[in-house]
Amino acid sequence: MAMELVLLSDVPLTADLMAATAAQVIPDGVGIEYRDGEVTQFVDANGAQVLTIFDPVSVHVPDEARAMLKDPPLSFALWTEMTVPFEASAAARPLAEALARSVRGVVREKL
Repeated sequence: MAMELVLLSDVPLTADLMAATAAQVIPDGVGIEYRDGEVTQFVDANGAQVLTIFDPVSVHVPDEARAMLKDPPLSFALWTEMTVPFEASAAARPLAEALARSVRGVVREKL
């Protein structure tokens, strides 16, 4: 089953930051942008999906956002959806966590 993750931060990911971070976790992988950068999908050297990242959205009602998460942080301004494919790559969660560290955010699973 696919896993839905959320990156919670105050700083948005940029294409350059995602590419640099991904190069450390999946050095032979590549990021593919769709819809003018609204969606970025990282694949490994074999072309297998690792992680899909969507553009962040501003959080206007934090209590409602927290109710959708396991162990939510107290404060965050941006909500960035991430999905791990059905046949999860071993690099998916490490990549998500590395991206979160790059913007001083946290990754949480959706309920």
